[in-house]
Amino acid sequence: MGNTTTKFRKALINGDENLACQIYENNPQLKESLDPNTSYGEPYQHNTPLHYAARHGMNRILGTFLFGRDGNPNKRNVHNETSMHLLCMGPQIMISEGALHPRLARPAEDDFRRADCLQMILRWKGAKLDQGEYERAAIDAVDNKKNTPLHYAAASGMKTCVELLVKHGGDLFAENENKDTPCDCAEKQHHKDLALNLESQMVFSRDPEAEEIEAEYAALDKRETGTGRNYLKLGCPTQRTAANDQVFKCQLHHQVDIMPGTHSLLPELQGLHALLSPLQMK
Repeated sequence: MGNTTTKFRKALINGDENLACQIYENNPQLKESLDPNTSYGEPYQHNTPLHYAARHGMNRILGTFLFGRDGNPNKRNVHNETSMHLLCMGPQIMISEGALHPRLARPAEDDFRRADCLQMILRWKGAKLDQGEYERAAIDAVDNKKNTPLHYAAASGMKTCVELLVKHGGDLFAENENKDTPCDCAEKQHHKDLALNLESQMVFSRDPEAEEIEAEYAALDKRETGTGRNYLKLGCPTQRTAANDQVFKCQLHHQVDIMPGTHSLLPELQGLHALLSPLQMK
């Protein structure tokens, strides 16, 4: 049994899915005793069998672990990486200096297999939580370098995986320890089309920094409505642009200078405009 377990571990670590499947299927005792969530220990950076299956895009083994052996894709290794992190690194790996080095000599189907694995992880349901909900894969989990799976998928240029992560709510604006967003990671690794696609989605997505500003606008609008006037329909642009900024200035001056009863709001409106200034132009 010990020799079988060692051979199976080596097959997983080396990404030899055919051999791993053969060993697994031909050893009932291994099938019965294997826990895909158990760490292989410090010498293996506390990766689990599930980590290695994801790392190499081994979709048959991964499906078996997730849906047949209660595998949990939220388990972390010593670098705080989940299975989704390793999966989204693709055939390349991001090292501490931020450069990418080849790891696997995979054919073009590697992206397809990884996308298939990612869909399985996103479909996974774990233990039942409060209010009848179930544990799901943490799509925005961050590792020790504050990278999300989306950061790695973008840096590796895996378009399909990026699309899946964004579709399921992956954070476009998340920043790693270098203050890079997934879009920045794609651009730095010369995946220009992918970087442009992510940038366009950021432009048409809601910037979290706009939440507080819109709340201030809403409060002012409600104040005017409560007095029987509703002159201040300034609106809050989802994204800060030079054009929107200019429109805001025009609306600010025209509505305060021309419309009666609004002069008392001038300091508040000017304060709101000042609040916009630190936001980065998207």
